[in-house]
Amino acid sequence: MLSLRESGGDRRRDGARDDPWAPLPTGVACVPAAAPRRGPSTVRRRLIVVDVVALLAGWSVGRLVAGTETAPAGQDIGPDIGPGVGLATVAVGVAATLACAWFLGLYRLPVPVTRSGALGRLVRSIGAAAMVVLVGQALLGDVVPEQVVASVAAALALTTLARYLFDVWLTARRARGDLSTAVVVAGSAAATAALVEHLRLNPEAGFRPTAIVGDRPPAAGSGTTEGGTNGGGTETPWAGGLERAGDAVRATAAAGVLLAVNGLDGPVVNDLVDGLCAAAIPVYLSSGLSGVSDARLQSLSVAHEPLALVRPPGHSALQRAGKRVLDVVVAAILLVVAAPVVAVAALLIKLHDRGPVLFRQVRVGRAGAPFTVVKLRTMEVDAEARLAELRDRNERHGPLFKVSSDPRVTPIGAVLRSTAIDELPQLVCVLTGRMSMVGPRPALPAEAAEFDDELLRRHLVKPGVTGLWQVEANHKASFEEYRRLDLFYVDNWSIAMDLAVLIDTVPALVRRGLRALARPAPAAPASAGSPSALPHPAPHPADVGP
Repeated sequence: MLSLRESGGDRRRDGARDDPWAPLPTGVACVPAAAPRRGPSTVRRRLIVVDVVALLAGWSVGRLVAGTETAPAGQDIGPDIGPGVGLATVAVGVAATLACAWFLGLYRLPVPVTRSGALGRLVRSIGAAAMVVLVGQALLGDVVPEQVVASVAAALALTTLARYLFDVWLTARRARGDLSTAVVVAGSAAATAALVEHLRLNPEAGFRPTAIVGDRPPAAGSGTTEGGTNGGGTETPWAGGLERAGDAVRATAAAGVLLAVNGLDGPVVNDLVDGLCAAAIPVYLSSGLSGVSDARLQSLSVAHEPLALVRPPGHSALQRAGKRVLDVVVAAILLVVAAPVVAVAALLIKLHDRGPVLFRQVRVGRAGAPFTVVKLRTMEVDAEARLAELRDRNERHGPLFKVSSDPRVTPIGAVLRSTAIDELPQLVCVLTGRMSMVGPRPALPAEAAEFDDELLRRHLVKPGVTGLWQVEANHKASFEEYRRLDLFYVDNWSIAMDLAVLIDTVPALVRRGLRALARPAPAAPASAGSPSALPHPAPHPADVGP
């Protein structure tokens, strides 16, 4: 096979017509050159502006809170730190946080929107900035730890909120095909088909395939064909063999090549990468590895050869103890705060039809052990008898079941579901150790019976009241996303990830409530809803009245 470096040189010397960089076949759509190239850097600049504003506000709030004391008689005794020291603290805190965030990859391109992975790095960035500020104050001889503590708390809260709103906006824009990094996907037929499908299901990841090069894809209907669509129905034309990768980049104004190295020989990969780099075309490498967080992945150089180290999944006794403490604290606080709300909801359920207030259902827990979850009933008592009429309206793939505007849901049940109040009794299961605040959705025995051996690994951890799939991909019908995110959580969970999921659950509930208010009420009431995770009210086959 002629290397791309050599073919690029031939092109520059004589421009021969048999050059592998010859024009693409007709049918390969071109896109405006500026849009995909400007999009990613524009996103990064806007994110930096968002962070700067939030950090300035946070560190300034800390200075105001801790910078003034009150005399016993209630008279203001004035600031206890000089204005110069206070302003320097804010400036150093903001600058140090941004520098640490950049170093930890929070501004890499394309800017990711996986909030569960970003929160931990954001906490580390602000924590490192706090240490820098304390050292700076010590050098100036005016250490004010209360100001630093207040600033860190305010900066973390405001930056988390600002980044969440930014990510919601960015996700919506990328779902429409905007502000993404355009790439040509290269590799074997199976690998490119899998990558294109993954990018189609996850447009928020920030990559947009413009063409495919490599092995000729399968026939239409089972893959991507020249000038046609892939199995997912997306328009991703095939542009020829690997030697046409550079031409495809130029023809589609892509920003680089996303190369799936699995299934390709080493010399082929080296030739392709060398040729593209010689043509100043960036190359993103996909190893085909899945289910590994960046915390477990490390790049190494061994005798000047790049290697990747993947640490085996594992969690220390301290991490497990920390997760349990987080579960108990959060569940106890929520139960105490929500007790009056649950009492009122129970009364309204009883007044509606005099039926049972609680709904009990068997679910599969850790190690496959069955346990009973309890929630407030949201469907009519005859929901089980009416389940068959809804099976052909299932909106999920695989063993999962969901029907929007389920006619079995009662009027009060619709309100309870949209606000997740019906899920609150599950917190008792958290206190008793049967569930965790964050984890895979508790599966029905009938669903678990259809899981293969790999997916059954989700039972290595406790099911959660909310979870990674529930906040990031519950709106997607794909069962593969359910599978991928559940298994990812099993191997890669952390306290930071749990905190991020819990934080994301709150605005997810707000959005769900607003959508419920805008949606007309179901044609008919319904029965006991499912104990699916907090951010979604999806009913399941056995979610019926007692």
